[in-house]
Amino acid sequence: MCNKSRQEQHINDSQLIYSTDKGTICPECSRPVKECVCRQTRRSALPEPGGKVSIRHETAGRKNKGVTIIYGLPLSQEQLEKLAKNLKSTFGTGGAVKDHAIELQGDQRAKVAVELRRLGYSV
Repeated sequence: MCNKSRQEQHINDSQLIYSTDKGTICPECSRPVKECVCRQTRRSALPEPGGKVSIRHETAGRKNKGVTIIYGLPLSQEQLEKLAKNLKSTFGTGGAVKDHAIELQGDQRAKVAVELRRLGYSV
């Protein structure tokens, strides 16, 4: 094995993906992952405005445990996380933010709709 192949791995010999000097390299901005600007850009990016906020209840793939999913909010990832934290503490339930959607445990549709209308969103 040659010295170069041990120290650096390339995709199609044009883009560096790992270096022993810098560690893992971001494929989008070609910077070390610790210095990556792509992640910060994605976290602060707003989704496409869709008008109304949608709320649905799902049980599929969750061992028949229901979750309330809120999507279509015109907020950045950080703002979604703050809103999710507020909703979770207000309703006394668990949840998470995934793929620009807030997931809350249980069937919280009615309470979420009232709370979001109070905050000025069209539900």
